[in-house]
Amino acid sequence: MLLGAAVATIVAARHLRGAATGRRAPGGIVIADAVVYDALTGLAFGSLYAGVAADVAARAPDGARVLEIGCGPGRLSIRLAREHGLDVTGLDLDAAMIERARSNADGSRSANGRRPSFLVGDVASLAFPDASFDLVVSTLSMHHWADPSAAMTEIGRVLRPGGRALIWDLRPGVVPFHAHVPDPADHVQGSPLHVADATPWRWPWSFTPIRRTELARADGELAVGRDRSVG
Repeated sequence: MLLGAAVATIVAARHLRGAATGRRAPGGIVIADAVVYDALTGLAFGSLYAGVAADVAARAPDGARVLEIGCGPGRLSIRLAREHGLDVTGLDLDAAMIERARSNADGSRSANGRRPSFLVGDVASLAFPDASFDLVVSTLSMHHWADPSAAMTEIGRVLRPGGRALIWDLRPGVVPFHAHVPDPADHVQGSPLHVADATPWRWPWSFTPIRRTELARADGELAVGRDRSVG
């Protein structure tokens, strides 16, 4: 229990650090030091990314194209490509994070030859054609977005008919100093999306400081693997 509480505290510490040393930019908040951030989160969030990656892979149809929004130093995107063979594009507002993600991808060997691509961009103004992706994924990023409503519209636009968005973010009121975390359900009005499922995510151990929200396009259902409601 104490160990689980300590890991949960790391979640809070990570975001406290972001609030203290990050800076506001057009589109949201960027972290001050991408290298230090990568080192800290690489140690603290490996088990989280493993569970998220497995869940994403279970939802992905054959040949799926996946967009990760707020990819940071690219650890989840790399895992999705290297371990699960997905065609992944990672997007982040911060050019320093994208540089770090590309460096991490260069140093990561993959038996299947898959390597994610990384681009600088704003979720509220995605530089992709309509219906470009089967899945959109975001982990601990949404509460940094400047305009979540515009982001939902853009996510819906770039998803293919029947596509899904899977968003993991802090549960409002659970993690200190994050009482006003945006709820995807409050921002889907006017977008092509609706909330298909919202469930506390079991990480670490039996603790649930994170919620997994699944958003679906209103124009059909994606043929996917078996659903998993919690990690």
